[in-house]
Amino acid sequence: MDEIERLSEAIRFRTVAGNWEEFSKLKDFLERCFPMVHSKLKVSKINEYALLYEWDVGSQEAVLLLAHTDVVPASEEGWVHHPFSGDVADGFVWGRGTLDDKSSVMGLLEAVERLLSEGFEPRHNLLLAFGFDEETKGYLGAKKIAEHLQNRKIRIRAILDEGSAIVKGVISKIGKPIALIGIAEKGYASFDLVAKGKGGHSSTPERNTPLERMANAIQRIFRYRSRTVLTRSTEEFLKTLSRLWGFPLNVLLKNPKLTLPLLEPAFSKIPSLNAMLRTTMCVTMINAGVADNVVPEKVVATVNCRIIPGETAEQVFERLKQIVEDLQIEVVKNENWQVSDPVPDTDPNDEFYRILSETIQQTFLDVVVSPYLTVGATDSRHYKSLCQNIYRFSPLIMDRELLETVHGKNERVSVESYKKMCDFYTALMKKL
Repeated sequence: MDEIERLSEAIRFRTVAGNWEEFSKLKDFLERCFPMVHSKLKVSKINEYALLYEWDVGSQEAVLLLAHTDVVPASEEGWVHHPFSGDVADGFVWGRGTLDDKSSVMGLLEAVERLLSEGFEPRHNLLLAFGFDEETKGYLGAKKIAEHLQNRKIRIRAILDEGSAIVKGVISKIGKPIALIGIAEKGYASFDLVAKGKGGHSSTPERNTPLERMANAIQRIFRYRSRTVLTRSTEEFLKTLSRLWGFPLNVLLKNPKLTLPLLEPAFSKIPSLNAMLRTTMCVTMINAGVADNVVPEKVVATVNCRIIPGETAEQVFERLKQIVEDLQIEVVKNENWQVSDPVPDTDPNDEFYRILSETIQQTFLDVVVSPYLTVGATDSRHYKSLCQNIYRFSPLIMDRELLETVHGKNERVSVESYKKMCDFYTALMKKL
């Protein structure tokens, strides 16, 4: 069985959070596939289904490499190949997790197995930590691993997780692939808006019902624009674009601190750039009504907020209350409220960033490397108390079509791209 067959087989395990038997089966499969890893490294189960691999070479510090074994659910409808088939066809391995994030799990283990077979030893201890609930916020997996490492007082030199990739043909008018290294991460918090009032029969509706007030609140939230914040990660990213774009943007982006007020109106209309410049608020769920002829007495809407570094969840909570304060709507943190404040910028002049950038350029020819603000949430945020040098990068080349398959239909990774991923992790570990 080669690396492609092993990845294909791994995809067949339906490791959606809650299908715990599938996680146990995957663990047994990993033991069979990577015998040297499991005989020479210390392997621990954390909170039953999270996996921690320790390659101890006697160093005082360790480099921590993260991935996750869980995937989001997928129905069969609209897929060319069944989402859990792991089919190898048309130059791709197909299925849920091929991009997010079983390829990273398997690629890291392939690299360690390969290096052990060569008799190689890294300069620093290497830790591989695989959470099992990243897609449902990571509190059972990554958070528990982080607590375990903190209790043992293990010194972490640098952390690498997923969260960005090499994008090609995604940014307008730029032909070269850009390797985006996330050096910061936006925070995450959800709040409930609650409107209450008099119900009644829909045949004689009154004005100012809870539903009407909630509709007004939702309109306000969608129109609201938080203040612009230029993080170091976004500033460096825009400077990279200045070297790749033509006139006049190449001139305007050389000094984003000065020119951002001129560019912000245009950037705010591009969702990906807008998300890098401010805290965003988005209504994602609404719960109201019991019948089509009954005016609801209570309406609840959930607002998901992605918080720019420099702000906090508490500040966003207060801002939301101000937006709806005259509408008789309460903003609450529900009983399951969980929040992660932003992870601030890591210094791109750090040695690990240099090693990461060098390895990318050696593995992927003609690639431009750039710092980046990761706008989604990753498991790495649970480790920020252990280490300040946190980076987010998956060594996969993705065009616009492939990016749309992450959490979507027809997720797949090319055979060539996955082999490059394994080569990248091997080369990276040799430098650590």
